[in-house]
Amino acid sequence: MKVLITGAAGYIGSMLSYYLIYKGYKVIGVDKLKYGGRSLLGLKNNENYNLIVDDMGNTDSYEKYIDEETAIINLAAIVGEPASKKFPEDTKETNVISTKKLIDLAKEKKVKKFIFVSTCSNYGMVESGEYADENAVLKPLSLYAETKVEMEKYLINQIKSSLNWTILRLATVYGISPRLRFDLTVNDFTMTAFKDKKLEVFLPYSNRPYVHVFDVARAMETVLSNFEKTKSEIYNVGDTKENYQKVQIVDEVKKLIPDLQVEFVNKGNDLRDYRVNFDKIKNELGFNITKTVPEGVNEVYQTIKSGVVKDFDNREYYNA
Repeated sequence: MKVLITGAAGYIGSMLSYYLIYKGYKVIGVDKLKYGGRSLLGLKNNENYNLIVDDMGNTDSYEKYIDEETAIINLAAIVGEPASKKFPEDTKETNVISTKKLIDLAKEKKVKKFIFVSTCSNYGMVESGEYADENAVLKPLSLYAETKVEMEKYLINQIKSSLNWTILRLATVYGISPRLRFDLTVNDFTMTAFKDKKLEVFLPYSNRPYVHVFDVARAMETVLSNFEKTKSEIYNVGDTKENYQKVQIVDEVKKLIPDLQVEFVNKGNDLRDYRVNFDKIKNELGFNITKTVPEGVNEVYQTIKSGVVKDFDNREYYNA
């Protein structure tokens, strides 16, 4: 199968590119390389990989690679609350205008498999003790989530059945990827604790679900392999047992860095507080995660401890 991935050099996109090549797919990557292209160097001479260096909105540069048999996974976006707040115009341009161009092109080309990558941040705030499933009310609290909700509605209410789409709402991602990020909670806490031996944690009792970047790639391949079941469906991607408060992640970090000094601040600008149910993807597609947050904390810690990564301030590791 041929798969076109937008945002192919990114945190998830690079992991997905390698994974799909490993699984026998032919992959076409589209990325303007805002954060560089080192993440894809290992695929440079692979006969099953082709990289188009351009903005997703410039559909003319990659339109010729798309036909009815091309699956599309739309990852390109300005991702996260801090980045969308810092770059609001870019966020609207990429996450809405360019994404609509891609969706419309996929419809025109009669693409049979289109995966739109969304976020569990769409749930915003969930009542204490409750878990949001795919039918929960969406309460986006950031421009990033607002754009994702807008594109979900575009697919559901306007595109409808004229394109075979599946929406994946990802839990907060963590773990080591070819394009590493240190601005994600698990990775950030572990790196900062290792480097500074101290952490400042805002709203430590807020809840959020987490999923390893490798399991995200696995989930996307699972959807590609089961598209007759998944078309016109929405799936939360993660595991119900992997909902954590920030303080619980700190506890996992402290197991590796016992002398860590932590200051908890019971206020902050990020008011998201939600737990999510992931039974649908497990029950309907048989998808199970392979990695947990404690394992992810250890993975990041061991990677840093080994000296593989030393330039923690490198801008390539941060989206904002």
